[in-house]
Formats: sequence, C-alpha cells, structure tokens
Amino acid sequence: MKIVSIKPYTVQGPVSDLCFVKVETDGGVVGYGECSLPGKPHGVSGAVLDLERLLVGADPTDTEWCWQRGYRHSYWRGGPILTSGLSGVDVALWDIRGKISNLPIYKLLGGAVRTRIKLYANCGLSEDPQEFRKRVREAVALGYKAVKIYPLPPIGAVVDVASVKKVVASCEAVRDELGDLDFSVDFHGKLTAAAAVVIEAAIRHTAPLWIEEPVSAEAPQELRRCVERFTIPIAVGERLFTRWGYLPILGQQLAGILQPDVSNAGGISELWKIAALAEAYGVAFCPHNPNGPLQVLASLHLAASAQMFGMLEHRHDFHEEFARIGGPLVEIGDDGCCGLPQGVGLGGAPNEAIFSRPVLGKIHESFRPDGAIDDW
Repeated sequence: MKIVSIKPYTVQGPVSDLCFVKVETDGGVVGYGECSLPGKPHGVSGAVLDLERLLVGADPTDTEWCWQRGYRHSYWRGGPILTSGLSGVDVALWDIRGKISNLPIYKLLGGAVRTRIKLYANCGLSEDPQEFRKRVREAVALGYKAVKIYPLPPIGAVVDVASVKKVVASCEAVRDELGDLDFSVDFHGKLTAAAAVVIEAAIRHTAPLWIEEPVSAEAPQELRRCVERFTIPIAVGERLFTRWGYLPILGQQLAGILQPDVSNAGGISELWKIAALAEAYGVAFCPHNPNGPLQVLASLHLAASAQMFGMLEHRHDFHEEFARIGGPLVEIGDDGCCGLPQGVGLGGAPNEAIFSRPVLGKIHESFRPDGAIDDW
C-alpha cells in the first residue's frame, strides 16, 4: 500500500480556524488528522503540501520513516508551522494503521493503562469573577471535576496593584464556587518572571492545581525564577515542539506538568516519545487540547496509554458545533471522566461537507491600556 495524496483543509471553528489533513492510499484506505494552529491556517496548509511531495509513494504504515523524512528533509525543521503540518500527517498515518489493523490507535501504542480518562473544562478568558462563577457552575453541572481559567487582564512590563486584585478576585470566586474541586490558572505566557512571581504569591491561598505558561515560551530561562519562588506547580509545553523542545525543561527541572499538543508538537509518534520522557523524569503528562474534534480523539488515545497522564483539557461548550465539524463527541460521566476512544484507527473523521467553509479573517489579539500590543 502506498500514499497517493496528502491534502490540507482549513475550516472556521467555533473559537478559531481549524486545519485538517486527509491522506489517501492506493488501497482505498483514508486517514485523517488535525493540525490546527489558530491564526496560521494558510502557513500550516502550505507545510502539509510540502510534505506531500516528500511522502507520496511511501508505505503509510511506516509511520516512523515518514515522520523522520518529513522532519529531516529538507534542511529546515522545527517551529510551529512545519511541526504542525507534520503532526497532522502523522496522526492521519496512525489512523490508517489502525484501520488496516482493525484496532484503535491506543492498542497500537501497547494498549490502555487505564479505563477512564479524566477531563477538565476550559472555561476561557475573562476579567469578571461573576462570569467565571457562571462558567464554572455550568461545567460542574455537566460532570467536570476540574476546570481551567484565564483571568489575566492586559499587563505590561510592570504589574500594577489593580491587575493583581482582579486576578485574585477571579481565583477566589472560582475557589468559592468549586469547593474542594480543582482548578488551574493559565497565565498564557503573558508575564515576565517578576510579574508571575507577584501574582502567584497573591493567588496561592486559593490553591490552584497548577499555573500554566507563567512566562513567555521564548524565554524558558525565566522559568528558573518561577521554580525557585512558586509553591504552586508549573505547567508548560503548549508552544514547544518535538522532544528536543522539552529536553531543557526536563533536564533543568523547570516544570512539574508537560502539556504537548498532538496537533502541533509532532503528532502521535512524537507525543508518545515525549510521554516516555515525562515518565523517565517523573513529570505529569497532560496534553494541550483546545481546538477541534480530531485533536480530542488523538489526545484520548495518548491519554489512554501514557503512564504519567494526569488529565486532559476539553472544550465542553461547543458540542453542537463540534458535531457539525466531525465526531464522535466525547461524553463525560459523573466521575468527571470519559471512556476509552471507540472504533478503529482514530475513531472519527471530519465532515467533508464543511471543507468548503471559508476561514474568517479574525485573529485573536489583545492590547494594553496604552495601546501597545499585548501577548494574547
């Protein structure tokens, strides 16, 4: 069996643009993957088309050979766009392997090490404590036992008292609403180490499960100050790519939770290696998972089979839209968990009727009070 075509498709999702990959073979078996990189759909689509030139004619079941050729040829490698394109193709090839074997992907990874997969609800961005109360209440009513919030206002190089108070108010409201359930706080890479240290100390009494991306992904050295001053665990990794991007974090013990994204960090082939590194270094493996429905399915297969898996991010508020884009949808139980992914291969496919849906021009942005560009 040989690969005969690899095609990208961009779609407007409920929050941002999504990008899917379709790999066709001469045996009639088709595989799908997702490589959504919000704000960069055309760049990722171009990366997928470049990979087609390298991989047409290859055996789709040789996933490692395909990954290595796609990564190492030709000369330029790494970064979000190239690695995202490779991620989508890799997931599609694993989908094909599963369909040929008549097995779900997690079985090809050695089988499941758990029967239930814990999910946490992504409750989005706000500066309003009452809005967070409402969103958290809705998530808990659906069955989630943990949530994540993004409570930071636009903050410049120096954090002001008013901004700190806003973040504290949101965290206190969420803690009050949740009782003894868990929540995490995402700083979204917006802060300097100095500002992150101030805000962590101010919200420590609300006992977040972790603080995600406390500083810019371009400045991992700033994590050292956070590690030295924080008592709340640190989670990083949504903007790191391939195992080589994680080695400095692991080697210098700069985080307790890794959050690689299967659609951006190298696909199933690479996340399986990152999960093994997490186990070797004694670090939790909690994949980043905020985009489309095929990303969810790929993440679930990894969650099922990775020993150090903790819990998986989940968009709980767009079920109807996800049903139109592709499925199946994940059902959460009263225990805050879902079951293992069903079916062969990935266990789902996009609705190709939506492939003609145009991507909107909107890109998420943030501006500081003085008009300067803020990190979103």
